[in-house]
Amino acid sequence: MTHEEPALDPRPVHTLLKDLAKRGMRVHSLLVHRHGRTVLDLWQWPHEPDLKHKIHSATKSFTSAAVGFAEAEGLLSLDDPVVGFFRGRLPADPSANLDRMRVRDLLTMCTGHARGLSGATTRLRRTGWVGEFLEEPVVELPGRNFTYSSTTSHVLSAIVQEVSGRAVDEYLRPRLFDPLGITDYTWERDPEGVSSGGNGLSLRPRDLLKFGVLHLQDGVWEGDRILPSGWVQKASALHVRRAISGEWNGKELVPPAPDVVTEEGYGYQFWTTADGIYNASGIFGQECMVFPRHGGVVVVLGAMGDGTYHDLPGMLRSAFRSAFDPSPDQSDVDAAEQKSEMDAVTEWVRRAQEPEAVSAAAQRTGFSAAYDFEPNDQGLVSLAVSVTGAAVRLTVEDELGSHSLEHGVGSWRRQDTGVSGWRLHHSYQDPVAAVLAAAEWESADVLKLTWHYLESPFIDRLRLVFDDAGVTVEHATNVNSGPAALPPARGLLRA
Repeated sequence: MTHEEPALDPRPVHTLLKDLAKRGMRVHSLLVHRHGRTVLDLWQWPHEPDLKHKIHSATKSFTSAAVGFAEAEGLLSLDDPVVGFFRGRLPADPSANLDRMRVRDLLTMCTGHARGLSGATTRLRRTGWVGEFLEEPVVELPGRNFTYSSTTSHVLSAIVQEVSGRAVDEYLRPRLFDPLGITDYTWERDPEGVSSGGNGLSLRPRDLLKFGVLHLQDGVWEGDRILPSGWVQKASALHVRRAISGEWNGKELVPPAPDVVTEEGYGYQFWTTADGIYNASGIFGQECMVFPRHGGVVVVLGAMGDGTYHDLPGMLRSAFRSAFDPSPDQSDVDAAEQKSEMDAVTEWVRRAQEPEAVSAAAQRTGFSAAYDFEPNDQGLVSLAVSVTGAAVRLTVEDELGSHSLEHGVGSWRRQDTGVSGWRLHHSYQDPVAAVLAAAEWESADVLKLTWHYLESPFIDRLRLVFDDAGVTVEHATNVNSGPAALPPARGLLRA
């Protein structure tokens, strides 16, 4: 950033960071691109910039790009009937409204469904997810009303796979990921091998920024056209003028009341506004926001709970409209004030990158025991605990098998685990997940364990209460689409 041509005013950024912290909206990464370069690259411990991060529903915008490629290659038309891609899988008597549904209705979330379907329930299905979409009644004429649904996006992924012969992650590799230098990513698939179109993509924060910059540059990267000509304009256009995701009731997304006010509309799997700002958006605070008129892109990855993450897009738009284009009274400040505000942002970065402190006090050493559990809501089958002065080893047997985790006492230990977490993780269950684990003694009979999931929003906290007969395990997390804590599970000391 130069004094002659500042890339952004740091004061709105500092105010944004303070507001996020005040509301408990945890920021893992904040990246800002302007004037052809990255002007801010902030990250919070332990989410180092070379780690991938789940982007949840921001995945939808990548699925949109796949549809754009398929259209440009003549594999499909946006006016193709959806049912034409799934002959042999349709209901016995398809409704007239289902027959009328077109690919563009999927892109704009105007399918005619009365409710939205979420990955939180879809991921629990043991059969292909397209079936859930085809089974859902189409109660209105498609193309008219907006109903946000992750399963709608998944059907787009299935269509691209049907016409291309490749899952979307493979289809996009030579067309999008390789040209942008995106090599470290994973994309979940459904039981039929279809890339999860509405969520499930994990990639590095800087690679998500590349995706936003590509759109800012009208699909051109380092002088080469990557996205089909005209696709960015179509994808970011305001196709739906009033779009709200609705309220999650644990089973479905219920559309909002007609009088709810919003500045957000919808394009082709992007949220849009009347002044041209558009964003890929995911639950718990994942945003890739493009400011075409200001030549900027903002990426946030984080861990924000229900009641806060819905506010993040509006907070970003407000902060960076001001940061990118200060009003006359804002821009008439001296260099000393600018430097003071930037120093405050730098101090935020320094504090954010400090590891979370954990107590090293050893209340109990040389202790080991094993416990067996009756069926419980945590899915625990057995638990073995081994304690030395510097470490706690936990061996968990659950519905997914046996898993060992090492916890430092007063320190953090990194490892991979497949321990069951889907109940508290928006139904996500990674076969292997990277975690940092630490243990603290609350008292001689109470052990607290913390698991930072390094590539997702989740921080799990367990509390083990020991007595002569057994152990009671309490398990909670920081953010979830459902309950953030599970009922305690009681284990009895193994004879």
